[in-house]
Parts: sequence; structure tokens; C-alpha cells
Amino acid sequence: MHSSKADPVRRYVVRAEPVMGLTSRVLEEFAKRDVLPDLFEARVSGDELDLRVDCRGLESVAAEHVALVLANFPGVRDVQLMAARLREAA
Repeated sequence: MHSSKADPVRRYVVRAEPVMGLTSRVLEEFAKRDVLPDLFEARVSGDELDLRVDCRGLESVAAEHVALVLANFPGVRDVQLMAARLREAA
């Protein structure tokens, strides 16, 4: 599946315990769908891991399914899925 700049941008915000391997498991969900994230950020602060993934190329149903899968990973506390707008590089 190839995405284009016209595809909507989906943003996933994941709050979790800092569990080893969680970041790679999150990325694997996008790789399984042949989606390369436009942005992937991971930050650990104390006992919390915050992840942000912005991507194009997922239909609404698939995007919701990915959010449900992520929410069921061990250590995940919360997953938010929202529309996003990427800033273009200058």
C-alpha cells in the first residue's frame, strides 16, 4: 500500500508503562500493513512511555483496528487516534 500526500494523516498517541520491546511491537503493526510512519516519537519520563505515530495510507476501519490492537498490548494504558496535519518541511 502506497500513501500519497492527499491521504489523511492519522495520529496515534500511546501512553504506556516503559516495557522493553513495546516500541518495536507498535512499529510492527504499521509494517504489517505496509505503512511507513511519517513521524515516530518515543519518550520515557519516570514510569511512563509516551509514543506518537503519524502516518498516511490507512483507511478509517484499518486505522481504528490498529488503535484497538495497540490498546491491547501489555503495559499500554491509553491509545488515542485522531486526525492530524503534518507540517511541510521548509
